[in-house]
Amino acid sequence: MGEAFTLGFIIPIMNICFLFCKFHFSKLYEASMSHDILKYAVVAIFFLVFNFVVATFSLKCFQLICFQYTVPVTSFFLDGRDHGYFIFLLVPITLALSLSADKMLSLKVLLVLIAEAIGSLVFCELMQLLTGLDVFSKYIISMLIVNIITPIENQYKWNLVINDQLAKVSLPVLLGSILITVIVCLYVAALQRKELLIKNLRYETDHDNLTNLLNYRAFSNYIIEISTDTSAVYTILMIDLDNFKGVNDEFGHLEGNNLLRAFTAKLSRFFSDRYSTAVKIFRFGGEEFCLVLKDVSIEDAYAKIWEFEELLTAKGYSTTTGKQVKVSFSGGVANTDQKSNIHEAIRNADAAVYLAKNNGRAQIICPGCVID
Repeated sequence: MGEAFTLGFIIPIMNICFLFCKFHFSKLYEASMSHDILKYAVVAIFFLVFNFVVATFSLKCFQLICFQYTVPVTSFFLDGRDHGYFIFLLVPITLALSLSADKMLSLKVLLVLIAEAIGSLVFCELMQLLTGLDVFSKYIISMLIVNIITPIENQYKWNLVINDQLAKVSLPVLLGSILITVIVCLYVAALQRKELLIKNLRYETDHDNLTNLLNYRAFSNYIIEISTDTSAVYTILMIDLDNFKGVNDEFGHLEGNNLLRAFTAKLSRFFSDRYSTAVKIFRFGGEEFCLVLKDVSIEDAYAKIWEFEELLTAKGYSTTTGKQVKVSFSGGVANTDQKSNIHEAIRNADAAVYLAKNNGRAQIICPGCVID
């Protein structure tokens, strides 16, 4: 009864505790480590110690090794292939160390340990081919099968017939595997829900509800982030819709909001298609917008903003009542160079916008551009 309790509960709980520690290490500390080698080294040290202790304990108590693939299988399905492959590689090492301490290690045993690790990894890869199953189902099936077929004392006795001793431990190992998978799945599902909630909250915090563009708070944070970046050139495009107050006065604020949504959708699509990840678009406030382009020349940005203005003017905006409204904007362009930093570039672009508006609107001014 004591052996069954240890196999079905104590050792599984030990594995669960290690997995929880690994999950928390990944979330809290891995991101702060600058080198991947350091991350893998820390995981390797802790796993080698843990698996050696569990394997030695299992050998002493039951003359067999069990649950040795709990951590690698879990890492493979829930942390990613890279983590999974790495920890699968460590399993034969820890088992060899444990068997060596009991003077049971030989070349033949080592080869069997390596073959067993490869076989377990191949089984997990085959499970990945089952596209009709979700990741949790694949994980559960792999855990149950791998944990049942690997704890065989004939690893070092070389008797390939399942004996009475193994039959006695199969049920506790199965129950222990079920315990591990249930708790781990519940825990990971809870983590995923929490991460999704945090992601949604972060999105709501950093995005404008009306236009879905990044908001002024996100703009401020981004400018702080890139203010010390001297390896790249940043071009600033400031845009202010012309006569927007007149649209609100004539058609109402709801129509004005519709116009803003239509305008920002076109703006986002136009620049995202042309610059992809090199552009960030912010709603600066009201009908004002700011685009920050990384490593895009000021002349190229100036040409593109004129191209967008011509496209916008040609199509205009149709209200919900079908009336056509001409949409134009005033723009200013500036960039960082050896003389001006990101904050000065923003001020220069903003000043150019006001100069454009004072000169009659529907203009784009770029004091630093060299126009052929």
